Amino acid sequence: MTTTQSSLVRTFEDERYAWTRTRTTRHRAVLAQAALFTVLVAGTLVAASTEEGWTTPYFVLWTAGMLLFIPLHSLLNLGIRGVFDRARPSLDEHQQRMREHSHARVGWPASALTLLAWSGGVLLAAGTGHTALALCLGALLWFVAGLLPYWHLAWTLPDEEDAEADEALPA
Repeated sequence: MTTTQSSLVRTFEDERYAWTRTRTTRHRAVLAQAALFTVLVAGTLVAASTEEGWTTPYFVLWTAGMLLFIPLHSLLNLGIRGVFDRARPSLDEHQQRMREHSHARVGWPASALTLLAWSGGVLLAAGTGHTALALCLGALLWFVAGLLPYWHLAWTLPDEEDAEADEALPA
């Protein structure tokens, strides 16, 4: 029986991207994404504290941040071999366990961030009257809640050479 890999799976398994699988590269990608979202949340709160609210500079910040997210997330995704973006049948048992473990480890923080996204958006809208910015704040925090499993796996995953050496050792 032969299995056909999708082009996405082939990309994640391509050895040309092995450099993204180092711990240092993955950590930098996580830190860059966290910093990006911190800046976007801070920018949203600053914009909401003004009379104008949604301004051209805020729109430029939001757009630039979302565009910067694309290559950052691609880098991170290559570093974890797309474990969260691939269909379950395309993952081996080890990858499935890693995905489930990361989801389990960040379940409570992700739920808390989701609640904060909703309540923060409602409070911002009620307190400032800036509905669009409240929606942006809620979307950003909800988005970060969804990124937590990616960040956990990227941060805790050992370098592949280290993992192979650990598996080769007798128990």
